[in-house]
Amino acid sequence: MPHRTISPRDVPHGPSDVLASQSFQTLIDSIVADTGRPRDSVSEEVLDCLQEMCVLPSATNTSQVVWKRLSRWMSRAYRVDVDDAGLRDLRELGKDASLIFLPNHKSYLDPIILRSTLAKHGFPGNYVLGGDNLAFWPMAPLARRNGIVFIRREFKEAAIYKATLRTYLAFLLANQANLEWYIEGGRSRTGKLRPPRYGILSYVVDAFQAAGDERAYCVPVSITYDQQHEIGAISAEELGASKSPESVKWLVQYARDQSRTLGRVHLRFGEPLSIGAAMEQARAVEQEKAADRGDVEVVDLDRYAVPKIAFEVCYRINQVTPITPTSLVTFALLDNDDRALTQAEGRAVADPLLEYINKRGLPLTSDVDLSESGGIRRASTRLIREGVIEKYTGGTEPVYSINPDRMHEAGFYRNSIAHHFITRAMVEVAIVAVATHGADDVANAVWQQVKRLEDLLKYEFFFPARAELAADVAADVALVAPEWEQENLQSDTLLDRLRETPLHVAHRTIGPFLEAYKVVAVLLAERAPSRPLDRNEFLNECIGVARQWWLQRNLHSPESISKNLFSGAYQLAENRGLTGTGDEELTGRRKAFADELSEVVHYVQLVREMANDQEGLSRGVRA
Repeated sequence: MPHRTISPRDVPHGPSDVLASQSFQTLIDSIVADTGRPRDSVSEEVLDCLQEMCVLPSATNTSQVVWKRLSRWMSRAYRVDVDDAGLRDLRELGKDASLIFLPNHKSYLDPIILRSTLAKHGFPGNYVLGGDNLAFWPMAPLARRNGIVFIRREFKEAAIYKATLRTYLAFLLANQANLEWYIEGGRSRTGKLRPPRYGILSYVVDAFQAAGDERAYCVPVSITYDQQHEIGAISAEELGASKSPESVKWLVQYARDQSRTLGRVHLRFGEPLSIGAAMEQARAVEQEKAADRGDVEVVDLDRYAVPKIAFEVCYRINQVTPITPTSLVTFALLDNDDRALTQAEGRAVADPLLEYINKRGLPLTSDVDLSESGGIRRASTRLIREGVIEKYTGGTEPVYSINPDRMHEAGFYRNSIAHHFITRAMVEVAIVAVATHGADDVANAVWQQVKRLEDLLKYEFFFPARAELAADVAADVALVAPEWEQENLQSDTLLDRLRETPLHVAHRTIGPFLEAYKVVAVLLAERAPSRPLDRNEFLNECIGVARQWWLQRNLHSPESISKNLFSGAYQLAENRGLTGTGDEELTGRRKAFADELSEVVHYVQLVREMANDQEGLSRGVRA
């Protein structure tokens, strides 16, 4: 079928027009047959649903002009840094296929910035699926005339609403429209990519199958900000504060907050993923698994495709997310045992990190440099101006530290690049673990420890396939000890190599996550096994206990006081069957879980001590 690009005002597709289409008439017939309800009643309910979600046609350009002006005003704090080559390739791909843009979600500005950037590069307007929490006057009618498809935040029990949304997405794909939604389902609370939501993607997969010969590609999109004003509110929510509801008053204040220059916003586009090819691969894998199990037939193979597509998209987003000056500055200043650093001491942390980044070929923004006028100096100046970094000038030379009240904000920026160092962090902890326990086959023991850590962190980070992960592990260990796979290499020798290396990242990347998980594990172990768990009450209890531990300095960072991280730990515990009720056997398994987390946190502390010793030597710190 030839490609026909469309924008929200090119074809008539208001609620009544959509309802009159063959696909919706077929839907109504199906509902009538299944429920026995009068056809008029079903049509009216479907139309009501369409009026909530449907993009509205515009008779004039006025709404587009107003939207463009509003977008420029809302995003005036940033300059856009975009991957021009990636956009050229996408535009070529989109000539005869639907493009489904799946960005990460850091800010309310994400769809505004992405839309204006795509328009400047000749793309038709995306149909953007957004939460109806933003469907308030006067934004809602303007947004609907500019491609925004408002959907309910929760509709699990609304069968007709779900059927209407699924059919509307199929209608758009049949017209080869480009779609856009945010696969995490909400803004990141910690700076890293959240686990994907499957609901909308499953509807699109259904629509793809219904379309028959249509081509559709998922486009991973990374959106990264040098700085964000809204992180302060997000950090407060992580500590237990209530989220402010969106409203006209909220919108005006949000727009005012964008009045200060906050640097650049970086757009990067990952390798597009063919939905058809991904589904075929998922079917082949599941059929092979079924054959290994001896199953004659596997029903509904395609249901396995949705999570595989979602995780692959998220992995590709992470792969192209660039390392920014802001993320490097916060990386260096966090987790220094509450010490402020001189500029030279900060470079002692940053220089080995940059060397590692270059060796591994990790993506950088163009302004990452350590010169007096470079991006890192400018990022530091902005962070000082915004109060995230404190600069003390009353001594012999300036020293820099993270404002104690802004640790979560600094962690947000640092966590946006943590995935680039996750393998290195796991390798460091694995080497310490292997040296602690001893092993005849060091290479295999390191790999087993890495797999153990991968299982602990599987709800926080996106890992590649095992073969690729094994290759990454081998490459990272080789940077510590090139001879590590020799049969006669002792675990103590490997530990000495790690101790001598100038780069240690485990405490700065996975340390806060594992400490938060330890809080959950310990509280579970101390809980009577017969006492039922209420998830929300338990997470609030974790926040309270973590605050106490921080005041007692039993936590190394207040970043570990995080409802989001506690939620991940709870999900892991639930996956291991530790959140139900039981007897002493359950208590034993909960204690084993707590012991496992305590042990791993101890290993991270040993890496932290290595880092302090190494950085102290490089800075010439006197005892």
